[in-house]
Amino acid sequence: MKNLYLTIFLLVFCTTFSMSAVFPLLNNKKATNIYVSANEDKVVYTAIGMFCSDMEDVSGVSPAWSNDIVDNTIVIGTIGKNEYIDNLIGTKQLSADKIKNQWEAFQIQIIKNGDKKQLIVLGSDSRGTAYGVLQLSRLIGVSPWKWWADAIPDKKEAINIPDEYFLCQQPSVQYRGIFLNDEDWGLMPWSSQNFEQSSVKGQIGSKTYGKIFELLLRLRANTLWPAMHESTAPFYFVEGNKEMADKYGIVIGTSHCEPLMRNSAGEWDAKKYGDYNYLTNKTTVCNYWSERLEEAGTYENFYTIGMRGVHDGKMEGVKTLDEQTSVLSQVIKDQRELLTKYVNKDITKIPQSFVPYKEVLSIYENGLKVPEDITLTWCDDNYGYITRLSNEAEQKRSGGSGIYYHISYWGRPHDYLWLSTTQPARIYWQMKKAWDTGARKLWILNVGDLKPAEYTTEFFLDMAWNIDKINPQNIYANQQDWLAREFGEDLAREITPLLNEYYRLANVRKPEFMGWSRVEEYSAEVKNGRTPVIDTEFNPYAFGDEIYNRLLDYSTISEEALRLEKRIPQNKKAAYFQLVQYPICVSTEMNKKLLYAQKARLYAFYNLPVANEYAEKSVNAYNAIAGLTYTYNHDLMNGKWNGIMDMKPRDLNVYQQAELPDRIEFKNRKQPLIWVENTDKPIDNQYTIELVPFVNPSGSKTFVSVFQQGIQPIVWSINQKPEWLNIDEEYLNLFTEKRIVFSVDWSKVKLEKAIGECVLYINGQDYTFKLETNNLNTDMATEYNKMVILNASNYEKETQGLSELIEGLGNSTQAVSLSKGKRNALTYRILTTSSGDAIIRTCLLPNHPVNGNDIRYAISVDNGKPQVVSFKTEFRSEDWKKNVLRNQSVNVTYHKLNKAGEHTITIYALDDGVILDQIMLDFEADRKFYTIPLSNNI
Repeated sequence: MKNLYLTIFLLVFCTTFSMSAVFPLLNNKKATNIYVSANEDKVVYTAIGMFCSDMEDVSGVSPAWSNDIVDNTIVIGTIGKNEYIDNLIGTKQLSADKIKNQWEAFQIQIIKNGDKKQLIVLGSDSRGTAYGVLQLSRLIGVSPWKWWADAIPDKKEAINIPDEYFLCQQPSVQYRGIFLNDEDWGLMPWSSQNFEQSSVKGQIGSKTYGKIFELLLRLRANTLWPAMHESTAPFYFVEGNKEMADKYGIVIGTSHCEPLMRNSAGEWDAKKYGDYNYLTNKTTVCNYWSERLEEAGTYENFYTIGMRGVHDGKMEGVKTLDEQTSVLSQVIKDQRELLTKYVNKDITKIPQSFVPYKEVLSIYENGLKVPEDITLTWCDDNYGYITRLSNEAEQKRSGGSGIYYHISYWGRPHDYLWLSTTQPARIYWQMKKAWDTGARKLWILNVGDLKPAEYTTEFFLDMAWNIDKINPQNIYANQQDWLAREFGEDLAREITPLLNEYYRLANVRKPEFMGWSRVEEYSAEVKNGRTPVIDTEFNPYAFGDEIYNRLLDYSTISEEALRLEKRIPQNKKAAYFQLVQYPICVSTEMNKKLLYAQKARLYAFYNLPVANEYAEKSVNAYNAIAGLTYTYNHDLMNGKWNGIMDMKPRDLNVYQQAELPDRIEFKNRKQPLIWVENTDKPIDNQYTIELVPFVNPSGSKTFVSVFQQGIQPIVWSINQKPEWLNIDEEYLNLFTEKRIVFSVDWSKVKLEKAIGECVLYINGQDYTFKLETNNLNTDMATEYNKMVILNASNYEKETQGLSELIEGLGNSTQAVSLSKGKRNALTYRILTTSSGDAIIRTCLLPNHPVNGNDIRYAISVDNGKPQVVSFKTEFRSEDWKKNVLRNQSVNVTYHKLNKAGEHTITIYALDDGVILDQIMLDFEADRKFYTIPLSNNI
């Protein structure tokens, strides 16, 4: 991406030099000439039409299509389809050696043929040529999201390309695309009721698909799995859809439960066909598949092989794993015979995909023989953690392998259909691992409704186009470049940290998961399989108030997003709302709605009037979500997006107004109630309070909450304190709660240990606080409040230097991928003031053993015997559910520290895929909290 901006800089900069040294790509005073042969495929003309529209948007002048090649003409052609270009290659005036016989490659360069300067856009095939043409759109500043996110390009007077300009590109993955899924609450109602109104219920028509295909072409993708839910009219039932795909050169495939291009969820009519059962109704099923192959077999398709249930369920009629394996083997054999009959007699020339998704992976592992020319399309666990990749033998298959990956999902343990919050760094690590093991044939991303997954969709497809574009240390820079394209470099520098934090906070817990509710938890006690919203595990009296800290982090980025909005140019405001403001602000309000409600219920239990204030804040947050969503649907672009954004997908419990307590009335009581951090209940009628000792550098502050019980407001003052103690009131924007923060000025602590008292006068009563400081002043991680916190990146040494820190990954945003073996161990130095029994919570990304039978690490303290821990989980087990909801596998080991002082923790991976995020040594095994704080944030 940086090369792109360098190129644009050169284009503009070149306007100050002699025009003879540049090619005038754009001039708002004169139409640019374009020459193209009549022999090109449809997709080339489609791309040229898009480019001409882009040129008119930027300059006000549309290029002129010319039958003659005059000076300063853009010559567009595919090898073998443009006689003029073929002649240039034949006479060695133009070299095509870099792209000839390559898949979808293109090159752009400037040549001079006689006295005529020409900009050549050359493709190895038709799609390659189309991508080359749309690269010119990128060069004039047009975003791929021009239509889908209203990224309106800036006007320009002229853009010139240096004569020496040369660009050559080709994809890293052969088939790259998206799956439109769970479209019931966004894409389908928006299309059928707004953008392309239809009397056919649930129809997504060719006008909508045309816009989707245009976006894919701009993103250098080539494949689509169309929307397929029962609520949506099937793709092939809608006139013009498959023809529109052909116009844009898009390959149509189908999902894991749609064999041979048939959407059984919407097309299989049990009254007409009977049971979808291969054992009892084989002839009908085969005829049903044949109908579609006869209809669509002449188009460019990627055929899904295999069979599941009508929708996302197990194959009907089979009972045992062995029976499933036997029947599926016959299904594949029969399907391939149909393909040779209707598509191509040479079965190896037909793109085919076998998707071992959910229960089908067990069938494959049970010995199912899949012909080697079929692509094995491996899957994640629906939450972004790949479950299986090709082993050495599978990497040799002629059909290769691919990946079906989710950034949106409907199902257990909980849906995430509203926002797109998967950390880009996780997508990077998972997909790079897949590519390294040979998954280079097919990459499909489940994008849900497509919006608001703009950035993560492009991130995924950029990796598929150029696997080297992203690396572990440029993930933030890539996002900043993306934002610079949309909003300019100055604003991008300020927006980038906001989105980095947005992804980090959602990695801790997605907005959709903040209700601690579940779906598909079927039992007699659970209605519709949906468990109710309950209190979160965030503890308001641990780690400086986990709830307060989370809401402060969210409010900080939300307020900054609103501040920056005022500086966004008018033509970019709609894009900014969609790409930045809406996702950040509604995530903030979702957390406020649920966490303020939790505080309201907590304080209502103690009859504290502040519960009323928190309840009001929760209601306000719900209303804010509704208001922001109304703006998205009704106010943006004169209602263009009406229906695309649903704040309650599937109307799940978590999206409703939070449960709130009855109103609390004021008591006839002067004295307030005191609640001290690190305690589990408030203090009443106790006036001498011992605070947790302060430690330099790990723990420098703590707080006390003071709650009004009667009508008398809280008034406090300092009667006595040590000189090294600072006492401040933290602003809470509340009337009936005040927070008093105690912190240490370490420059005034002269001894290693200091003891003192502080006396506060609160509503006429003295409260004495016992204080202690430990001025350890070391660069080691030190114990505070009976614990030591470490980020994975805080290691002291690494034996071989082969582990890899990944920017933006995990709760720490600096997770470390461990290389296998004891020789690659990481060592951490810590300092404790306690001794005795302790636990270590080791927090890892909940990866799966994609190339083996297990995924394990070993951990030891002070060179003791290593404890071996497996964190492998079974799909849909309770441990797996907890892991994917929190994006961590938290593993506990038990240790004994014989003395206080310096210690070492050593950890190493025994299998591939171990990614370390955080470590916590704790002398209190039953501590109640949700997330380990960052090591520099206690």
